[in-house]
Amino acid sequence: MTTLEKVLEIKSLILHRANGEVADNMRLAGIIYKVNYGVPIPELKELAKPYKGDHELALALFSEDIRECKILATLIADPERLTGEVMDEWATEFTNPEIVEQVCGNLFWKSEYALARSIEWCLSDNDLMRKAGLLIIARKASDPSIKESLLEPYIGIIENMAEELNDLTQTAAQFALREISKRSADLAKKVAEAATRMTEAENELSAWVANELLFELTE
Repeated sequence: MTTLEKVLEIKSLILHRANGEVADNMRLAGIIYKVNYGVPIPELKELAKPYKGDHELALALFSEDIRECKILATLIADPERLTGEVMDEWATEFTNPEIVEQVCGNLFWKSEYALARSIEWCLSDNDLMRKAGLLIIARKASDPSIKESLLEPYIGIIENMAEELNDLTQTAAQFALREISKRSADLAKKVAEAATRMTEAENELSAWVANELLFELTE
């Protein structure tokens, strides 16, 4: 079966699982796609299984202006074949929180280019790009092959975001700091010190994140 035939087959499978109510609720929540059939993520994970690792298919699917195709692409793609250029191209589709979470959580953090893109995106002025960078490093922090010295700078980067944290970046920042703190007692201490300073932020979300972290670290 050719890649085009597989794409057509997958589109047919998506249509059979369309859920208009889910799609409508997502739109009302501000999660906007050009085309959204409202197929739940667990069903997409099941659909992806027979195609896992078919990188050419993943590239073809992500080029479609359909929510389900883009998410399936992140579940099917081979992270070892993912290039920095493709990551940059796919990042141009970061137009809502869900696609950021799916792309980064399913695929991008596994790439050899993850750290380079993560640090770049954390320093972006775009909140969705910042969210992407934070989610990648949060996932990457559990990778034992990553040196602690590469994780430490993110503590300062996130602290510097304190006054700018918002609904898009709040949970990702908390997730990243929490996962970094798990790597070692030294990093946990540095996260606690940063969180203590963040409690003084005028931004209420930042202060809340900091207090939540301090509570977790002292349990």
